[in-house]
Amino acid sequence: MTEAVHTTSGTDNPQGATEARFPRCPSLLLNTIVLAIAILFGCIAMEIALRVIFARSTDFSMEMWKYAVKLKRPVANPDLSFAHAPNRSAFLMRVPVSINSEGLRDREFSLEKPPDVYRVMMLGDSTTFGWGVRQEDTAAKFLERKMNADLPAGFNHVEVMNTGVGNYDTVQEVTYYETIGWKYHPDLVVLVFFINDPEPVPVEKNGFLIDRSYLIAFATNRIDGVMRHVGVRPDWKTYYASLYDDDRPGFQACKKALISLAASTRGHNAKLLVAILPELHQINGDTYPFKAAHQKIREVMTAENVPVLELIDGLKDRGPEETLWVTPLDDHPNAKANNLVSDQLKSWILENTGTH
Repeated sequence: MTEAVHTTSGTDNPQGATEARFPRCPSLLLNTIVLAIAILFGCIAMEIALRVIFARSTDFSMEMWKYAVKLKRPVANPDLSFAHAPNRSAFLMRVPVSINSEGLRDREFSLEKPPDVYRVMMLGDSTTFGWGVRQEDTAAKFLERKMNADLPAGFNHVEVMNTGVGNYDTVQEVTYYETIGWKYHPDLVVLVFFINDPEPVPVEKNGFLIDRSYLIAFATNRIDGVMRHVGVRPDWKTYYASLYDDDRPGFQACKKALISLAASTRGHNAKLLVAILPELHQINGDTYPFKAAHQKIREVMTAENVPVLELIDGLKDRGPEETLWVTPLDDHPNAKANNLVSDQLKSWILENTGTH
């Protein structure tokens, strides 16, 4: 009898031990499911909150993400990579942005230019596009109004086309002109050169979640910011200066594109002006940190007999640099800066198209 009791005790029976362990498995599974549901609902709550917070924001990173998702599309040409999607609109940086049927942030233009019209085509990136300002406050539209009030000799009207696209570099800007822009027969092509233009041609990242989730976009942008803050990625001065190292493929491609643009505009009987827009963080006095970079671009264009206009001359010492920015944290040129840019462009055009 004692032996029977002994053989059925929980202490020595492996089957009993197994049965004792099994009841814990449903509890573990349940906890895992509850945790997953909590995480899911937490992510949904954060997604909703971010959509509300950034519905009308001036956060540079989040607004640039919305711009890419809502107004851009990929293209097959690898030297162009992406372009504006025609006939789309969005509300970015608290201003309305509309793209016309030809992918420009501008009104419609005919391909054929009337004989009494002086047509200017401005090539550039987000600074030309008019990031953070209304369409009428872009440098192109300021210039157009001023030129029509003070016409060059022999013309009854001036058109200034804004072909700027955010995140374009020189290779893309030149590719646009050589594949599409020349068909508008501009009299003058103004390439607005910015300090980061020697970057390699960017590729827009597309994906179901990347294109739709505010949470993923927010997390990605903030991680990038932290990496720059802790020094994992270089600061802006070091980064921009490094783009002009002679052995950088991006800089070589940039120079090649500029030389190609000089040749193609000559072939189309259009004048070319390269207007170098300074990085607006540090322009007052004699403190600008990228003079050597500007000099390299001037040397390339001088060899091609192409004039260069240094826009810093009309922008510096006009008050604190921040008064030229669209927001205190985003140094894209605001309406004040674009107005000053247009003054310089107007003066150059009138001086180089005869008396008026």
